[in-house]
Amino acid sequence: MDDIGTLSSLITILIAVICVVELVYILHLKKSVQSSSLSTRSKKNDEDDEENNEYEEEIKNMMNQGLEQGIIEADEREMINNVFEFGDKECKDVMRFRKKIVGIDNHMSIEECLNFMLEQPYSRYPLYETDIDNILGVLYLKDVIEAYLNQEEKPLSEIAREAFFVHETMEISDLFKEMQLKKIHMAIVVDEYGQTEGIVAMEDMLEVIVGNIFDEYDIDEHEITKLGEEGGYLIQGVTRLDVLEELLDIEFPDEDIETINGFLIDQLGHLPEDNEEVEIIYEGYSFKSMDIHEKMVRQIKVSKIEKDKGE
Repeated sequence: MDDIGTLSSLITILIAVICVVELVYILHLKKSVQSSSLSTRSKKNDEDDEENNEYEEEIKNMMNQGLEQGIIEADEREMINNVFEFGDKECKDVMRFRKKIVGIDNHMSIEECLNFMLEQPYSRYPLYETDIDNILGVLYLKDVIEAYLNQEEKPLSEIAREAFFVHETMEISDLFKEMQLKKIHMAIVVDEYGQTEGIVAMEDMLEVIVGNIFDEYDIDEHEITKLGEEGGYLIQGVTRLDVLEELLDIEFPDEDIETINGFLIDQLGHLPEDNEEVEIIYEGYSFKSMDIHEKMVRQIKVSKIEKDKGE
């Protein structure tokens, strides 16, 4: 991408971020006003909901007209439409699921921890004791680097910052505002039993608004690679099934499975070993494991199966 195109994309994202901050505040303020006088306004709830829906539809109609007249771009209209969905979503709708969490074991040394972090694409990691349900705090890469350079010898738990826990049903409009006020970049999402369900970062919430912009790069560069002469795709195990359904024009079973790794393990019937070769044929495609690590299919080659001419 040329410099002008890159700058234009960055400006678009920055404008969207500003819109999110302002609109989340408005949503939060409106909710506070409504709840503070609930007893005196209970009879007006239906009328208020109807007015809010009319207001939302009016704005959407204005955006559609603006698009037709060339005043706004399609991406801008989509972002504004997404703002209305922002106020209705909960943490569980935007979180990175448990299986996608990259955490750090508290028993690692500072040097081991730093080496591990430098191999990963993130700057913050949950620190856990024994398993991911027992999170001690959040490790920042810059804090670990500082401890390493100072040749400090202490457990990682003393370097970690306090973890911020939220329930999976918390609305992201409330979470966004609270994380801003507390200057927190990551929240640990737990269920009703206190078990870790996932994590939510600021960028996860912003992607509700500018999701298509980020996904355009995330999918192409990090999850799906189109193979050249041989054809097919090289995909990561964390690739979502809904993304593959659109890409391959197929449908996966309507079950409680989010990723292609989960689907392959379900079809296989057992957890794969590191040296195991896995190939699942489904809907005219071959899904062949290219990398299995810690009982997860990390990388898969997807190839279209050509039918014999005589068939």
